[in-house]
Amino acid sequence: MLKQTIAAQLNLLHYLERGAVHLAAGMGIPEETACAQEADEQWRTGAGVVYTFDFDGWSLNLHFDPEKNFSHDTIDFFGHCDLPGFSEIAGLSQATSPLEGATRFDLCDEQVVLLPSSVTVHFRKEERDALVLTKIAGALLPYGALADYYRLMVRR
Repeated sequence: MLKQTIAAQLNLLHYLERGAVHLAAGMGIPEETACAQEADEQWRTGAGVVYTFDFDGWSLNLHFDPEKNFSHDTIDFFGHCDLPGFSEIAGLSQATSPLEGATRFDLCDEQVVLLPSSVTVHFRKEERDALVLTKIAGALLPYGALADYYRLMVRR
């Protein structure tokens, strides 16, 4: 049910504004028990457990801390997908409106766009410096902390 709800209700433009998949899909905070029952994959990290839900052209990762509380989410893209809003943000050069007010960071092989909602949108550089959408990460830290983190990354 969780996987079907996400697939049916998720809009990427809402995700960019609201900062988390569950908020963009009009759902409650994800619960680890439901994720464990429906996830296509799961793995433990030093920071908790990650549950992955696979879809056509994308996958959703829901992260939980050691106390089983929802932490944050990420979406990985593997080419084109049919999610509402994907075509509006898939190319960095065409993604002006949804990414207005954003701060951009050039990390050599990756462009990261930090939005006021603390969502980060990641574009990988491919042949002839074409940028391809590879990931969206939901709000993990406050905007200022993320901006400082990416500023440090640029200096390296």
